[in-house]
Amino acid sequence: MKRFLVIFLLLGTGAFSAVTRAITLTPNDVAAHMSEPGHVGIVLHARQLFDLNDFESLQTYLEAQPELLQEELLMILARRSFDFSRMTPEREAFLKRISQEQPKYMVRSQGDGFWATMPAFNYAGEAKWVLNHWKIHQLQAEALQLLAADQLSLASWLEFSSKDYPLRRQAILDAIPHLEPSACKKLENIYLADKNMVWVPDNAILVALVEQTQSDALYELLWLRRTDSYSLDALQKLGVPPVKPEAIEQMMAATINPVLTDTANRQLASIHPMPESVKAFMVKQLGNRNFGKDVAIMLAQQGHTPWLESLLETTSGVTYRNIENGLETLTR
Repeated sequence: MKRFLVIFLLLGTGAFSAVTRAITLTPNDVAAHMSEPGHVGIVLHARQLFDLNDFESLQTYLEAQPELLQEELLMILARRSFDFSRMTPEREAFLKRISQEQPKYMVRSQGDGFWATMPAFNYAGEAKWVLNHWKIHQLQAEALQLLAADQLSLASWLEFSSKDYPLRRQAILDAIPHLEPSACKKLENIYLADKNMVWVPDNAILVALVEQTQSDALYELLWLRRTDSYSLDALQKLGVPPVKPEAIEQMMAATINPVLTDTANRQLASIHPMPESVKAFMVKQLGNRNFGKDVAIMLAQQGHTPWLESLLETTSGVTYRNIENGLETLTR
């Protein structure tokens, strides 16, 4: 469903500029079209010409078909192009051409309280989707070649301000899970040494590297950077049971980031049984003038009330008041 929505959005506002020439069908019309005699044979022959890279014959064959069938065939062939091992310059040119066209046949269907109209066969959107992923595939090969040759300057290669940045970013993200440990370590060192990576728009690449390497240095950098959905997600994953000692260390380290402090404390408070190292850390958090009371409430809500009550006998000052006020808040 996500892929379909992306493809539909790729079609852009042009989908509505040509609405006057569009022909609207029902889902039943499309189903009837696809069940017509000889349909399968026509599709197979078009695929054969496509696989042979015979685009001159393919074009002649397509032009001999009814328009609705032409659009269906174009969508089938666009999807078939996702096999990048068989990509050719001719196939790429074919995809570029049809990606700029506007499907003529629309299908109107009823949703939950609304009507939706979209291309019956969105071949243009499919072609754009394939071309984007082909570009990512090419960029990934380029980046890996530079990495292997010790010539990758990550910030320069990513080109944060260029229109290709999203594709370049995705190329690196797709590559990281498949890197050999030595290559991953090399990329980690490149990231840490490249001072210009401070300007990277988000934490996606850093988090991908962190999750692959579990590097303390990368985690430290992540907690110091501006928080976004990627860093928050990385923190939340650390709190998923069973929680490892390394994850506990990173959750405690994450509290250096004011935006992540509450989430990190909440996750630490949910650990059962609570290790002594976490107890010692939480005592420090309980002594914080700004959020110590909130920490006491978190701990009590997670079943640590007996421990908090025992702390009342051994603590004083701000820590004592925060625990006392937190427990009183829950008993009101």
